[in-house]
Amino acid sequence: MNTKLTDKFLHSSSLKIVLFIIVTSLILTILSCEKVTKYLTDDKLNGKYTFTLTGLESYQDKTLIKGMRGTDFPEYSTSYEDFYLYEDDDGNLTGNCKIWKLSGERNDNEIVLNLYINPQGTIYNDPPIDSMHLFSTMNLTVNDFGNLEGEGYYHAYEYYPEIVNETFSVVANKINDLKQIEDESGCTKFSFCDIIKDIDSFLIKHWLHNKFRRMHSCDLHKNGGGYYVFGNEGPGEYYSLATVSAYFPWEYSWCKVRRYHFTIEMKDEFISYDDLRIKVQDLDNSIDGFAKGLGFESIDELLQLMDGFHQNFGGFAFAAMDDSHTHNSSLYVFHTEGSNDAAKDHEFTQKIKKSMESNSSGVWLYASTGDISDHWHLRRSQIGVCNSILSMAYLFGTHKVNFD
Repeated sequence: MNTKLTDKFLHSSSLKIVLFIIVTSLILTILSCEKVTKYLTDDKLNGKYTFTLTGLESYQDKTLIKGMRGTDFPEYSTSYEDFYLYEDDDGNLTGNCKIWKLSGERNDNEIVLNLYINPQGTIYNDPPIDSMHLFSTMNLTVNDFGNLEGEGYYHAYEYYPEIVNETFSVVANKINDLKQIEDESGCTKFSFCDIIKDIDSFLIKHWLHNKFRRMHSCDLHKNGGGYYVFGNEGPGEYYSLATVSAYFPWEYSWCKVRRYHFTIEMKDEFISYDDLRIKVQDLDNSIDGFAKGLGFESIDELLQLMDGFHQNFGGFAFAAMDDSHTHNSSLYVFHTEGSNDAAKDHEFTQKIKKSMESNSSGVWLYASTGDISDHWHLRRSQIGVCNSILSMAYLFGTHKVNFD
């Protein structure tokens, strides 16, 4: 393991950490606000808790992805500060933590608590618990101080099959004694949209010069072990090129990475090459330095090399992804004609790749006439402390690109 490289990842600048915490905290705060819940004092288990998870049995992933194995990333305990529990007169338990829901039962000082996560697809307000996925079960005991402690395990989960071999310890400290009552007044949804552009990503900072051009609206879509924000198909509904979105991984776990698999696919043609050429030139006029940010001396050089690429490889699309934790990046080159190796070696592609290398820890280049499989090691537990956000960009092309 490269200790210096790991230290570099774990010790980002104070500004980046602050921005990251603000963005991710707001994402999950808004995700959880379909229903506002108020509480009153009570003498049962009713309360707000901090749940601290520590890994016991941990699957050791030695898959090499972008220069590092899963075991190269250290594991830590993680605390979730927003667990709410409510106990009725029969010892039945309900509750929530952000967008997750809880159910269980109490028998004297013994507690069985189940945690449910969102099903796949678009996230709607307050889904019924029987439509959600049973993700984890915790067997807990009320200790002498009125707090909870015990162990937990995971249920079968197709997006991370190895998770059934993992277990963890739980210490849940009560912060407040509460009694639940419902307030249906709701809250403002998607208010984080105005500041999510502050994600620390060169795709936004250097390619778009901090112009946040989102692919789609702020609808949240659960896909695998995380959520797409601003859609997952470029260029999207607002612009013809240079658009961005993000994938936010979030699962109930201690601080640990796991493998995430993505399929990036070229879709149908949506613009002629002549019209695209005009759009690229217009964008360079509206975003000063757009061509230079991509590694070209001028917009004229960009257009000349793009002409050559189109003549050799037909319809095309360029897209990219960037990990906010490791700052590793992937460049995806799609084309309808010619060989993949030739498309990767073309000067047009190499100029763009070189511009990425100056702002990334490492760049992985892929080319295809259909779809591309890519893998990442992502942290996906507590917000702002142990989480990776993947930013994604549709750069330009004649064809659409879908991220899945």
